[in-house]
Amino acid sequence: MTLSLSELASQAETGAIDTVVVADTDMQGRLYGKRLSAKHFLASGKDGVPTCSVVLGWGQDHSLDPGYGFTGWDSGYPDFISVPDMATLRRCDWQERTAIVLADARSLAGGPVDVSPRAILKRQLDRCAQIGLDPFAVSELEFFLLRETPDSLHEKGFTNITPRHHAMHPETVIRSSEDEDFTQRLRNALEASGISVEMVKAEYSPGQVEINLGYGPALDAADAHVLLKTAAKEIALQTGLVASFMAKVDHALGGSSCHIHLSMRDAAGSSAFDDGKGGMSQIMRSFLAGLVTHGRDFFLMFAPTTNSYKRMIPNTFAPDRIGWGEDNRTVAFRVVGQGLAKRIENRIPGADANPYLAYSAMLAAGLAGVEAGLELETPGQDGNAYEAEDGAAVPQGLADATEAFANAQIVGAALGPEVQAHYANFGRNTLAALQTQVTDVERRVLLLDI
Repeated sequence: MTLSLSELASQAETGAIDTVVVADTDMQGRLYGKRLSAKHFLASGKDGVPTCSVVLGWGQDHSLDPGYGFTGWDSGYPDFISVPDMATLRRCDWQERTAIVLADARSLAGGPVDVSPRAILKRQLDRCAQIGLDPFAVSELEFFLLRETPDSLHEKGFTNITPRHHAMHPETVIRSSEDEDFTQRLRNALEASGISVEMVKAEYSPGQVEINLGYGPALDAADAHVLLKTAAKEIALQTGLVASFMAKVDHALGGSSCHIHLSMRDAAGSSAFDDGKGGMSQIMRSFLAGLVTHGRDFFLMFAPTTNSYKRMIPNTFAPDRIGWGEDNRTVAFRVVGQGLAKRIENRIPGADANPYLAYSAMLAAGLAGVEAGLELETPGQDGNAYEAEDGAAVPQGLADATEAFANAQIVGAALGPEVQAHYANFGRNTLAALQTQVTDVERRVLLLDI
């Protein structure tokens, strides 16, 4: 459940809560932060916690990457302040006697840290508000349960991983019942922490789970997304499992997606996407045109790792071209619903996406279409979009997506030049870190044959 400061103080007095986690996300969408005694949080931690800027400049494996203007050796890795957003203070029910609060990165002078993912999303929400729009969203997340521990994965060299199950029983109740020891605990922990859960089901591949959270204002939805991932990973470890949100855990298994459902309300609280007859309003058509036109430019924020692109192959329910269609799961942008539920489902992101960045990219591209009054010139795709030739192909890897992002004028205009440079550097460093690595696949294919 969510908590007021007075409720926290009361529970701290009785010992029901003795720890408060102050956390925000790094570029990769992982929570970083500090654990404070409840007493210290109430005394001074509620006003902000000093945080080393390295958290917004490290790589996937926490390497100290070069090339950032915000942080690095040249600037001495200075501090910023993680300022708790008290609207997010809640019980962390999956940890004993613990509360958690999400924070905003603030400079020592008090202003926002522009490259912080949560700050990037807040700026896009401000842009929406300026033209009378209010986005609602939810992440539809998939992940794998592995019959592993961090130690067993390390000892096996992260090869020959063992999913919790070995046969496919997607959608079946018996399979979801077999996982209920984990999923029921996860659902109940999230609900007790004030995070609405709509449903859990068995996904396509052995050991794969899908969970849908409750729809809500876009910032709340992104917050719920990162808390879900944290809860799932921590509860899995507590039960002797590993929960993985890689986009593609194994080439022989299905990919894990993060379908983003986005609707829009106007100042009166009515749907800005529905034309009143169940069709698309002009705002929705222009927003969708922006996504189709600029989807490649912002693709880095939908697919931020080299692994992301191994999911996007034909006939896998992941798009290979940037197009749209009505209730069509083979396209990138699927239009569904009516009334307040009239929405766009973005089927591009995998489970490895940072929700603050993915939501921001979706809003930035769509708002560019609205502000320019773009017309939706391409027709909706009927049937199998994998066989179509319309629409731009998705970037053919992280290098392609990074350079598109770095060179797109619309990215700098929508997100700001500092953010554009920062995340382009992130993409390039991610590539550089992997280019010289020898993989087990290369050894398997080449070691005996060359």
